[in-house]
Amino acid sequence: MEKDILEILEFDKIRDRLAELAPSVLSKKRALSLTPSYVPEVVEKSLQETDEASVLLEKEITTPLGETHDIPGLLKKAEKGSILTAREFLDLANSLDTYKKMHHYFEGERHLQYPALEEISSLIVPQESLISHIYRVFDEHGEVKDQASLKLYRIRTQKETVKSRIRRSFQHILQDKDMAPYLQDAIITQRNGRYVVPVKEEYRYKFSGIVHDRSSTGQTLFMEPMASVELNNDLAEMTAAEKQEIQDILQNLTDEVKKTVEVTENNCRLATDMEFIFARARLALSMKAVKARHSEGVLDLRKARHPLIPDDQVVPVSMTLGKTFRILVITGSNAGGKTIAIKTAGLLSLMNQAGLFIPAEEGSMLPVYEHIYAIIGDEQSIQDNLSTFSSYITQLVSFLPSAGPKDLVLLDELGSGTDPVEGAALAQSVTEYLQMEGAPAIITSHFSEMKKLAYETKGIENAFVEFDEKTLAPTYRLIIGVAGNSNAFNICRRFGMPDMILGRAIQLKNESPLHNMEEVMERLNQQSRDLNKEKDRVDKTLHQAEELKNSLEDARDEFYRRKDSILEKAREEAENMKRDLRVQSETIIKDLKKNAAALNKNKLGDKISDIRGRIDGLAVPGRENRRDPLPQDKIRKGTYVYIDTIDSEGTIVSVSRNQVSVQCGLIQVKVTPEHLFKAQKPKKQEKILPYAHKKTMTRSVAQVHTELNIIGKTVDEAIPEVDRFLNDCFMAGISPVRIIHGKGTGSLRRGVQDYLRTLNFVTDFHEADPTNGGAGVTEVYF
Repeated sequence: MEKDILEILEFDKIRDRLAELAPSVLSKKRALSLTPSYVPEVVEKSLQETDEASVLLEKEITTPLGETHDIPGLLKKAEKGSILTAREFLDLANSLDTYKKMHHYFEGERHLQYPALEEISSLIVPQESLISHIYRVFDEHGEVKDQASLKLYRIRTQKETVKSRIRRSFQHILQDKDMAPYLQDAIITQRNGRYVVPVKEEYRYKFSGIVHDRSSTGQTLFMEPMASVELNNDLAEMTAAEKQEIQDILQNLTDEVKKTVEVTENNCRLATDMEFIFARARLALSMKAVKARHSEGVLDLRKARHPLIPDDQVVPVSMTLGKTFRILVITGSNAGGKTIAIKTAGLLSLMNQAGLFIPAEEGSMLPVYEHIYAIIGDEQSIQDNLSTFSSYITQLVSFLPSAGPKDLVLLDELGSGTDPVEGAALAQSVTEYLQMEGAPAIITSHFSEMKKLAYETKGIENAFVEFDEKTLAPTYRLIIGVAGNSNAFNICRRFGMPDMILGRAIQLKNESPLHNMEEVMERLNQQSRDLNKEKDRVDKTLHQAEELKNSLEDARDEFYRRKDSILEKAREEAENMKRDLRVQSETIIKDLKKNAAALNKNKLGDKISDIRGRIDGLAVPGRENRRDPLPQDKIRKGTYVYIDTIDSEGTIVSVSRNQVSVQCGLIQVKVTPEHLFKAQKPKKQEKILPYAHKKTMTRSVAQVHTELNIIGKTVDEAIPEVDRFLNDCFMAGISPVRIIHGKGTGSLRRGVQDYLRTLNFVTDFHEADPTNGGAGVTEVYF
């Protein structure tokens, strides 16, 4: 992108706002040097990074950011061999700590949620050894620790011993009554790194010692007692040794930094990238901006807001370009928002190509332009002695021959600043040239000839900024598809132009050959306003209808849920009634058998079978089938279907005339087509091996076992299984059956037998004989 276009569209102000949100000196520099890209892959990658950072800021409690410093300078210093200061070492350690945090932040599930950010963090190399070394040498105040080296520890230990001896020596002097008259104060102080006491000037020759300083009045001398001279000498030597050892420690640490300069610089660059990405995300959140969808040559901005206009003043603008037309001619009143409209389109395009989100609604689309050319405002050059028109033409010819289908051209007031007739002709000619070259362009103009050109030429469309004639003020709304007039007379009237002058101007306008066109424009504008009102009314009605539809669907679903619940309860009650009836009937049948001596046995058996059959045939309420019928063309092998007669789903395996064979799990059933419906939840069918299928199908589907093993279960776990087992056996007419519970403590046996006493269809139960399990088995009779 050319530097001039960034200044014309005020992209530098966006960079300033971005820099304010950047956390470090280096990321601020990155923000201030940001330039848009014309490579789609680069743009998409940058937008993806911004998107992930925006989601992370809103979703996560912590971020990968931390304290970083401008360390390239101190790395260069280390490379040159200069020893780093304690402050520089601590700044480096804090930065390396943050780099390490960034590297580990996206481990775990986050690497799947933020792949673009994780890719950057994974390239950071944690320098734990260097971090540990720095923190081993310095404390939090930047002082070198005693443990920085063994030698330094020994020196400082000996130094403290000498200091202690010096203090004892001085305490002896201060406590000596003979020395008291000589001293100004009974204190110990230091001068030139040596311990001294304040001695009165008149006693300087009576006090044995060396003068190191005197007070400003000359009445006090600071003297080192001769008794401590040797000790002070020892202390001075140790202090010098300490300084030398510290110097050696810092030199070694600087050498270690020097060895890792390449890795550290790369880590710094990656961390700065991460900080810069989060600055872009914070800018997006502050603007309530969205990620523009990438398109091939189509600009579609939905309620876009110019980011440099305050929120309480900006009027959103919707604009499209590149779908059915490639050139948009915007007309309308002065100060109506034409220039803001094209600036918004240009600036948002630059922001998008710089990896920034745009302040617009979701669904807005932008292509990646190779070049954006713009002439906006008065760019007259006094230095070059160019008029407004000359300056405009100079800029225009600088890029016009290069403009093509992958560029965007923004021209404000094309053809203005010269004779209106010639200017209009020039504007038409330039517009036709751009259309012939296929270059997308947004052009603002007041010329009626430009409106006429847009109406008559395919690929060129009119638009206008709306003007409210009641308030005599612009609304700043952009309406595409209709041209507008300049409303010059209304604006003049609003600002107090004398009626006589306005009247004459209107008369001259009416004599113009293009007067009728202005009237047509006005009628079209009124029609457009009426259509917009009708559209708003229809949209409101549709919205209400949609809400009503959703409400009815919710009510319907709730109705079916309640209906299913009631039916399910009815089914359970019916099953209980049926079971109780079966128990009662079995009791009656037993009584009949006892008194059947005088009856014909054959007739008795038939009667009993009839009664049992009628009981088993009692209907239980079922669920209503609300599935869609299966179309005729779908009744073919391999279709997954639902069968209403058995409330099951399966796969069609064959079709023969009016019979359809369906594989439902391990069984195969035949039904007629009217019982087939669309399956609600299709699922992948497991392949059944031929030999396994054959083996399974030889067994009875309704097979019921006569034994139940509940050893190892608690009473609460066993009772539901016992209940199901007994019901199945009772309904199958099997008696007796065996419950294997084991001996153990006997609690499981007692729990089962207590439960058996509550069942009215159980006539008897007792422990099995010793050969069949004894106390570990209970036999049940129905």
